[in-house]
Amino acid sequence: MFIIFVFHYLNFDACLTSINPPLIIMLSSIKNKTKGWVAYLIVGLITVPFALFGINEYFTGTSNVVVASIDDDEISKEEFLAEFNPQKRRLQKNLAEKYNTDFDTVLKQSIINQMIDKRLLDQLAESMSHATSVSELNAIIQTNDLFQDEGRFSLEKYKNLLRLNGYTPSEYESVRSKELTQNQIKYNLLDSAFMLPSQLEKLQNLNDQQREFSYIKLSADDYTSKVNADEKSVEDYYNNQKESFFTPEQTKIEFVELSLAEVARTIGVTNDELLGIYEDEQARFTTEEERQAQHILLTTQENANKVLDLLNKGGDFSKLAAQYSQDTGSKDTGGDLGLFGRGVMVGAFEESAFSMQEGDLSGLVKSEFGYHIIKLNKIQAGTVKSFDSVKSELTQLYTESQAQKDLYNLREQLANLAYEANLEEVSSQMSLKINTSDFFDRDSTKLDAKIVAAAFSDVVLNKGENSEVLELDKNRFVVIHLKQKLPQRQKTFKEVKGEINTHLTGLLAKTFVDNIATQIVTSSKVGDLKSVDQLMSKNSLKWEAIGWVKRDTTKADTLIVNKVFALPKPKTNPVFSAQSLDRRNALVINLTGVKISKSKASKANLEKVLLGFESNEIFVNIFQTLRAKAEIKVFNTKL
Repeated sequence: MFIIFVFHYLNFDACLTSINPPLIIMLSSIKNKTKGWVAYLIVGLITVPFALFGINEYFTGTSNVVVASIDDDEISKEEFLAEFNPQKRRLQKNLAEKYNTDFDTVLKQSIINQMIDKRLLDQLAESMSHATSVSELNAIIQTNDLFQDEGRFSLEKYKNLLRLNGYTPSEYESVRSKELTQNQIKYNLLDSAFMLPSQLEKLQNLNDQQREFSYIKLSADDYTSKVNADEKSVEDYYNNQKESFFTPEQTKIEFVELSLAEVARTIGVTNDELLGIYEDEQARFTTEEERQAQHILLTTQENANKVLDLLNKGGDFSKLAAQYSQDTGSKDTGGDLGLFGRGVMVGAFEESAFSMQEGDLSGLVKSEFGYHIIKLNKIQAGTVKSFDSVKSELTQLYTESQAQKDLYNLREQLANLAYEANLEEVSSQMSLKINTSDFFDRDSTKLDAKIVAAAFSDVVLNKGENSEVLELDKNRFVVIHLKQKLPQRQKTFKEVKGEINTHLTGLLAKTFVDNIATQIVTSSKVGDLKSVDQLMSKNSLKWEAIGWVKRDTTKADTLIVNKVFALPKPKTNPVFSAQSLDRRNALVINLTGVKISKSKASKANLEKVLLGFESNEIFVNIFQTLRAKAEIKVFNTKL
């Protein structure tokens, strides 16, 4: 759409990140503490680039608090929270009960480092005289799918999305302009990266190489019935590995929990108090007057006057807009701009549109983009939500705000009582229920890591005292006390006999299949096909023919493909190889051929990928240089 309003752009694209060593250490710590797919989800969620969108929190006053500085450039806590809070909510939603305050630390460091890097890029762009032009901004918003409806730019959709995410037009324009400028720098670096032809040739040969092979996979699990661990072997294993068989020290705790949710249930609010909040937050529940209009844009006054004359003679506005308008984004819809409020259109256009009555046709309205002819079709009056319609929302706002204040005071009370009194007295005086856990050990993941650490601390485990107040997250606090403990205990042979037998049987079965694989390869190399057939028949084996494939094939498991491509090329006869695939599986490979089929397309794609890696490396080095030269301060206690 040719621009008749101040353009602003929402960016859901990846922003540039620089993960420093401390952050990597923290991420590793989380991964080590959390098992299975959850660990990868957490790390993935934290390390992904963060969107710029953030909605300001309701009861905050943080604009004057500085959380970081880069030379003379400061980052306020308000700016920081605008990026931190949405990401924290996203993590909490995805992780549910697995989320704890340890993730806050990682998230805060990740975001503040990203914000610092953005500021460094801003400074670099300014020193290099890089800037994003209005026309570049225009081109981007016109093609942004987020703002399109049925393939065309929608002003209404754009406006609503901007408003929902807490941005004014001027704020967003500034943010998006800086990001585009930063991207310019990165793309310039990409253009400067290069590779030697000889390097590219070698890499292409590896990338385009194809191999023809078949394989036999033997699983130890299929042969456990053919082997047996004798009683003496099992007993000897136990005697030699006794230190491996014990029940770790375990503990059971009692605890009381103080939470925002519980505090909120005790808070009441009067109708008068809600009315006061309603009046204070009137703007929150008010919708501005909006207008729906069509327009025709022409770049010369002469042409604009000709079209205006046609309209005054009864010409159809929609048809004339489609024929003459130079606003490519709206001409195909008859110049329709949808509904818009104040602060969206450029000044002259807005002044004219909001001075007209329904059905009016304007004269020529001159703006920086040319001459507009406006037809006002609809005036949608502003509305104010009634008190009754928002009463429940107001109640929630008040309850959460008051509960937060009360929670702070109650937390202090809990800390004092936990230090001075036993858990029963704490429970009685604060009306908190005493809960009891199951037995757990030091490696337990069923309870919050802070609770586990406190339970096995000297104060709780050995001295029998209450723990200090443990902050599980900003709205949940617990105090724990030892209920019962069980010392570490050596397991008897009878308890672990079955476990040991299973383990040894698995080892014997793996040796069994490794031997079969070796026998097949040995016989194949000397051409003893009869022996190969007998072995395969006896053990119900068959060749899996894969044919010609490249390294990225999905026809076989990646581990198998990697082993195939690690073998030497066949000279005259096929290459046979017996391999241990992993602790449970053996592998026989029959490599019959190797060839290279080069293509210009694959070479171009490979070069593009490799140049991307090189430019990113350059980019990282630039960040390191910028950080080294700048005076950077991060006030972690204020994050």
